[in-house]
Amino acid sequence: MDTFTFTGDPITRAIDALKVAKHQVRLAQHATNNWRLEGALSDIEDDLGADLSRIQDAVDDDAADAEYSGEAEARRQTWSPRFGAV
Repeated sequence: MDTFTFTGDPITRAIDALKVAKHQVRLAQHATNNWRLEGALSDIEDDLGADLSRIQDAVDDDAADAEYSGEAEARRQTWSPRFGAV
């Protein structure tokens, strides 16, 4: 039995869980001699890949929106050390 532990924020954990599921489906696909099951698992693997892509596209779009609006720069400024006279 395999045990997986996910860390990070909920989005990162969801992405990691989908990656593990995709890998397990791929392993199951190669472990069966049943062509119907192999076909179903292949379809599921493709669907999981599409789901991962949709999440990544949404994350990328949000990051681009934050850059365009200036929100990302404002967040970076809060993490920058303050130099100069106080």
